[in-house]
Amino acid sequence: MSRVPEIRREILVDAAPAVAFDVFTAGVGRWWPLARHGVYGESAASVGFEDGVLVERSTAGEESVWGTVTRWEPPGLVAFSWHPGRPAAGAGLVSVSFTGTDDGRTLVTLRHSGWESYADPAAARAEYDQGWPGVLGRFGDEVARAGGETWALLLHRAADEAAGSVFADPRFAEHVAFLDRRRAAGQLVAAGPLGDAAGEGMTVLRLPGADRLADIVRLATEDDASVRDGLFTVTVRPWRVTLTG
Repeated sequence: MSRVPEIRREILVDAAPAVAFDVFTAGVGRWWPLARHGVYGESAASVGFEDGVLVERSTAGEESVWGTVTRWEPPGLVAFSWHPGRPAAGAGLVSVSFTGTDDGRTLVTLRHSGWESYADPAAARAEYDQGWPGVLGRFGDEVARAGGETWALLLHRAADEAAGSVFADPRFAEHVAFLDRRRAAGQLVAAGPLGDAAGEGMTVLRLPGADRLADIVRLATEDDASVRDGLFTVTVRPWRVTLTG
């Protein structure tokens, strides 16, 4: 009999790895679709990681252990045996990794293996292969709700050594490319020159997740080659937004 391959599913979420890890583990009960993918169906009350095990509880007080944690390495990896509604002896293995991206998001990769104990391994794999995308979609929605946002103002000023108009300087194209990358990542709110100050401009960035100011500073100083190459200096100011239109 040929070996049934593992399932590998990925989702890119707009949050730092620490936020994504926390939502997947501590917050699993907020997003897991228990009625559809649980042991107790409509009678399910909760699911969560408790003392190294993943446990579902019913409204009648019943308990069902889904698996046992085998690796717990926040914020990068969690792995656990997997046997909802089945004996632990027939458990598979689920591992979930959280990898930060250059634009401040997180690539979440789920791997599910260990089909040999099923009567029909290929059928079991096919069922989970259809189920995991919807489950991970719920997880992604919860990350978006839980992450919050970090806003910042980037004040760009022409460096002392910048001669003439910054718009005519070949390095200005690097600044435009930086803004294009932030827009493509969904992080750019607005950008443009300040009308009352020559050689000055402002950019507003918004990143998903709380406490992301350090990521914004890194983007402003390292990803913008016009800053690295000396056309602009940049000052990053956190912006506590209380009202939007």
